[in-house]
Order: sequence, then C-alpha cells, then structure tokens
Amino acid sequence: MYSRGGIYHLMAKVSHKNFLYGFSILKKENLHPGQMPLLALLWKEEGLSQRELAKRLDIKPSTLNVMIGRLEKNGYIRKEHDPNDQRRSLIYFTAEGRTVCGKMKKKFSEFRDVIMDNFSEEEKEELCRLLQKFCDCLDEQMKQSELRKDKEGNDA
Repeated sequence: MYSRGGIYHLMAKVSHKNFLYGFSILKKENLHPGQMPLLALLWKEEGLSQRELAKRLDIKPSTLNVMIGRLEKNGYIRKEHDPNDQRRSLIYFTAEGRTVCGKMKKKFSEFRDVIMDNFSEEEKEELCRLLQKFCDCLDEQMKQSELRKDKEGNDA
C-alpha cells in the first residue's frame, strides 16, 4: 500500500476533505475557517484586548482587525471599552455569537465522533501514535533547518 509520496498524498487528501466539510458547515453561519481560532479562544476566555488576541493567535493586528470587523458585522462579537483604559477595546461574544459558536462546536464534535466511530480503539491509538511520530519528525526537521540557517548565518 505504501508508495513514495503516497502518505503525503493521503494526508493532503484527508486534510482537504476535512477542510471542505468544515467550510460547508461554517458557510451556513456566514463564518470562515480562519475565524475559528479566534472564536475558540473567545469561547475559553472573553474580554481580551485586540493586542492580546493577536499575540495569542500569532497573527498580525491588521489581520485580526479584519476578522473582528466581519464577526462584528455578522453580530457575533462586540467591542467594549476597557473600564481601566478607554484606549483599549475588549472583545466579547454577543448572545447570538455564543449560540452560533456553541452550535458549531456541537456539529464538529458530532462529525468527529461519526468519523472516529469507524475505528477500533486500537486503530485510534495507533493512528494517534503514528501522527504524533510524524509531528515529532517534522519538529526535528524544523529544528535542524533552523540550526543550519543559524550556522550558515554565523559562517558568513
């Protein structure tokens, strides 16, 4: 079953199909997959400033501004001035946003459960083990690449 490139091809195929399914669910609520990390963070902790959100999400403040603008326009989040510093805006869900986000969490959880019900416990454990090993190998390659880049920079 293994062929050169086969694993990468399959991983890309799985990722693509997962994205398409997720996109179709989100589209019904006028959401975009790129907005989900922000909504997930707000689900855990509301009332963060835009600067804190951008830092935690590791995105540019300008990117976050666009995201917040669209979510505000859709009525899912709101900005409130920080009572301790009027220059800062804190971000909160609206009631509708909290409802929609909860609905999305439930739909994605149900989707995950349906998919994973096709695997035995042993298969789930093996899949997790192998994917973790793959991630660890990628981390190691990235580390080695950074070390080579640092060494090349010092040799110049």
